[in-house]
Amino acid sequence: MISARGVPARWALWLVLASALIGMLALNWPGHMSVDSVLALHEGRFQVRETWNPAIFGWLLGVLDGLHPGGALATVLSGVLLFGAWMALPWLRPRTTWLAPVLALAVIVLPQVLIYPGIVWKDVWFAVATLAGFVTLAFSVRDPQRRVPWVGLAIAALLFAVAGLLRQNGLIFALPAALALAGARSRLGWGSGIRLALGWLVAVLALALILSATARPQGVGAPDNAGGKGVRLLQSYDLAAAAAISPNRPTPRIDAVAPDVGAYLRANADRLYSPERVDVLTADAWLGQNLPRVPRDVVQAEWLDLITGDTGVYLQGRLLAFQQVVATPAIMRCLPVHVGITGPARALGELGIPGRADAHDGRIYNYATWYFDTPAMSHLVYAGIAFIVFVWLMVRRDPADLVIAAMMAGALGFAASFFAISIACDYRYLYVLDLAAITGALYLAIDPALRRQRS
Repeated sequence: MISARGVPARWALWLVLASALIGMLALNWPGHMSVDSVLALHEGRFQVRETWNPAIFGWLLGVLDGLHPGGALATVLSGVLLFGAWMALPWLRPRTTWLAPVLALAVIVLPQVLIYPGIVWKDVWFAVATLAGFVTLAFSVRDPQRRVPWVGLAIAALLFAVAGLLRQNGLIFALPAALALAGARSRLGWGSGIRLALGWLVAVLALALILSATARPQGVGAPDNAGGKGVRLLQSYDLAAAAAISPNRPTPRIDAVAPDVGAYLRANADRLYSPERVDVLTADAWLGQNLPRVPRDVVQAEWLDLITGDTGVYLQGRLLAFQQVVATPAIMRCLPVHVGITGPARALGELGIPGRADAHDGRIYNYATWYFDTPAMSHLVYAGIAFIVFVWLMVRRDPADLVIAAMMAGALGFAASFFAISIACDYRYLYVLDLAAITGALYLAIDPALRRQRS
């Protein structure tokens, strides 16, 4: 239980965070929507499936749209989850130091805190759902002597399941969370802790399966093939990278069914491939018309041959793409922030939402540019912070510490997974890394003591 120590600092922290929530909503109201956001909302309102967005994203937007049309409630939900989780952190520690409100004042001006929650992006929802899931789990294990808090564990499992469906590789976070749960409950015996962790992990996966079957714009019906399209796109991107890196490399499987496609890919690889994003490849009219002639299993076989037969070329291509997403060397080409409302005219018209790019949006964007190409918007900096927080908390190892440390490990592992799947350098893809590092730093600032708290 929280003690009376640091009460003024605790209230100061809550005041800062509550003011920041109100300010974030006022600044960004009624929310910013990019093309992805508009199309997902269109899916949710009209119960259709038109994009490669995770199906649950459109479904959730449709639910909120039914309560209040547009993206305003999505912004409210993001803000409440983010700032609510941060406001709950002091209850995990026996004291609050003045370092916490001071650090909070420093971070609430960052674009990741002041602007991003106001953008209706699946990556933002994924990040805040993951953060809220870890904080809920930390509350569930902070006192291992108490009975198992089933309600808290169930809420955490639901948040992790939703997060896992919002990002295809998002379920990576569930494994370190389960390990933290086992470690926190191990004080009552490793056997019971491991059983509880395994049961919770199974619950996360089961909820993800249930939601994947029901939480989609078109309801229960034909299986969603967006994931398969994404895999084919990744494979085609890797093959284009290989052709650019090694121009003389043959593509015998593609040549056997469509020799003109293989020849065109090799001849134009330098023009078609960019390590920054796959859009250059997909924008090519000839390839867009003719690449679908190559069966999916042929593209997959060619891609597997690349991995097993020319591993060095494959890894070189993957490294080039990974460097772009994790380091964003040219951040302006990696969509560092989005303001206003942009989308296809047809979708905006059917939704009854006008496009928006007014002077206020311009001022918000101009403010964000102050942070571009600075440590404040560098995934590598936040990765370093996450690593420091992880080491610090693993030294102290209070039960809640293990969960927050697991969030740091999960964020680093999630970022590392983009070595295998990155096809674009958009800054938002690793937004969860920034947010996890900021959360870990706030948690440490609340009580930076290295000594465990007494039972």
